[in-house]
Amino acid sequence: MTTPDEDRFKAVPSGAPDDPEALAEKLARAVEAPERGHEIRVSLDVEGGSHDERYELHFDASGAGDATAAMRSALDGKAVPPQTKRLPGRSRTQLLRALDVAKLARAATGRPRIPPDSLVGRLEVTDGEQRVTVVFMAEPQQARTAGFELPPELQKAVDTIYTLAARHLGERDIRP
Repeated sequence: MTTPDEDRFKAVPSGAPDDPEALAEKLARAVEAPERGHEIRVSLDVEGGSHDERYELHFDASGAGDATAAMRSALDGKAVPPQTKRLPGRSRTQLLRALDVAKLARAATGRPRIPPDSLVGRLEVTDGEQRVTVVFMAEPQQARTAGFELPPELQKAVDTIYTLAARHLGERDIRP
């Protein structure tokens, strides 16, 4: 039998455990066996800019290869509605291998001060229990001006996702 205080403590949700190694192991298993990747989710959301320069990209994929992407750019008038498809096996593997979870977790601790109207990216890798989320300035020139450069492991992950999302949406290039 528990006390009322213990019951109240159990009823309060806690945050996801911070164990990038466990998440990295699940990613490695998903690379080798796609059927193990259903619980892995990789998402990249990039949004921002002033009204007439607004840019949005949404990409979400499972470790098993199911993916949804959408993009809209006010600068060039391009808009691609959400499309859900399976990533080809090589693309799925390319995505999972581009994610160095331990290094992304370290990059997540250094959040830049982001000026208004900046293009902001949010990369998240999760298995439903473990989660690594990195927030960053997504437009390279804005980032340099603010004194923020993407760490190489984050740049690799973001570049891979931009490439896969462009293919997924039938576009040559979707970078801001």
